[in-house]
Amino acid sequence: MTSWLLTGFSSFLLYSAFPEISFWPAAFVALVPFLQALEGIESKRGFRIGFIWGLFFFSMLLWWLVPTISTYGKIHFLLAIPVVLCLCCYLAIYPAIWALLTVAVRRAGKEGLWFAVPVASCWIVLEAVRSYAFSGFPWGLMAYSVASAPILIQSADIWSVYGVGFLIVFLNVSLFEASRMFVRNHKGGFLPPGLRPLFAAQLLVLIFIFSYGIFSMHLSKQPSVWASAVQASIDQSRKWDPANTAFTVSRYKELTLKARRVHPGLRIAVWPETSMPFYFQNDSTFRNEILEFAKKAHLFLLIGSPSYSYGEDGSVRYLNSAYLIDPDGNIRGRYDKHHLVPFGEYMPWGPVTKWARRFLPTAGDFVAGKDLLPLKAEPFSIGTMICFESIFPEIAREEVRKGANLLAVITNDAWFGKTAAPWQHADMAIFRAVENRRWLVRAANTGVSRIISPTGRVLVNSRLFVPQFVSDPVALLKGQSLFTRFGALWFVAINFLFIILSIHRLLIQKVQEKIGHRRSKDEQEQ
Repeated sequence: MTSWLLTGFSSFLLYSAFPEISFWPAAFVALVPFLQALEGIESKRGFRIGFIWGLFFFSMLLWWLVPTISTYGKIHFLLAIPVVLCLCCYLAIYPAIWALLTVAVRRAGKEGLWFAVPVASCWIVLEAVRSYAFSGFPWGLMAYSVASAPILIQSADIWSVYGVGFLIVFLNVSLFEASRMFVRNHKGGFLPPGLRPLFAAQLLVLIFIFSYGIFSMHLSKQPSVWASAVQASIDQSRKWDPANTAFTVSRYKELTLKARRVHPGLRIAVWPETSMPFYFQNDSTFRNEILEFAKKAHLFLLIGSPSYSYGEDGSVRYLNSAYLIDPDGNIRGRYDKHHLVPFGEYMPWGPVTKWARRFLPTAGDFVAGKDLLPLKAEPFSIGTMICFESIFPEIAREEVRKGANLLAVITNDAWFGKTAAPWQHADMAIFRAVENRRWLVRAANTGVSRIISPTGRVLVNSRLFVPQFVSDPVALLKGQSLFTRFGALWFVAINFLFIILSIHRLLIQKVQEKIGHRRSKDEQEQ
């Protein structure tokens, strides 16, 4: 019973570090009760405890999927619950594997640094696998729990969200190890010998986090270009009704003009994903109205709209797109969403999931864009992410590598209602700004819209379901961070290599123990 209480408490602690509670200090102790629950047990039981931990954590973090699927998937609320539980069960496999490996390392007699480092490495490698396996779902990664504490996340420009997560997990495990070793091994001396390197490592990690954080927070260049994120807050039930298109266009224009009046130096306005609920690529009255608006307001506009193309067989292929319009009313480029939402914008794995379409009537038939190129119109080179794409580090990285001097996220989070989901989603974009050292403008239909500095500071923030705009000056930056140049695969690979080496040492140790046992048995028989 005690182990289950510790498991539940641990999962709640980590959940409390995320929005909407957002008590980020909890992330640095959240795994301690979990580790205590894994003490002195067998690997199979460790797997079960890890699975329950994951089921608790992801159920609390992702509960908002139930009303979302029920409302927009057009299935009964009670049927939506098992759908979400299936997702949570899948996600729970990762902490279950981590718990199994943690127990294995402990049963091999490892402690101190020899326990803390491989255990932290296992967590991060599993997070990386979760970020890419089956299309990837990196929601709730450890590092995102501290997104609201900019000073703690500056090293993301070196090793991405995974490196920051490693530091948090390492501090959790080393704190547990320090307390465990002190209680078990203290014999009146100041410090047991094994604690000294552990404390030294903890101190080095903390010094690095805060010194690098303080240093990086003072690197931002003076912003020079005013940008606005326009949030029209169009109700999802009315958004696609053709009778409301004129109202939608009018509201975006009015809010943008208001932003222009309040900030005469405004150069660019960013409108959300599918803000224009019609095919902007087609010649139409609404398209011409927007192009003319850009000319009269003398603004760059980044807008969202669905689009389509034709396959080789003549079939229609739908895309989720963004268009950049210059102050002369010219369309300077189109970006097509590259990473689509599985079971939302498309059905993955072809015939394997074809049967499930009848349970998801609103699942789209979108296809992915082919190129990750920034949209360019002097002086802007905008790395655009549409909705779900903002949770994947490599998408923003690739666009900055190709010359993006500003990042933009356009999204429609109306699906999530007034839950924690819009805030969880918005916080992940903070890391994209820090990882690549770029200003980021996030425009959401119903919120959260915000402007984020390259140090991860949220300078302006919108409210949910309120028509408004948020504006602030940004800088168009050049240069590339270490993460932008080299990515994070090298860091994940180092952690994976460390795990392999640790497993190799464990296997050698077991072989030596078996040989020693046999020799001892032979000597006794003689």
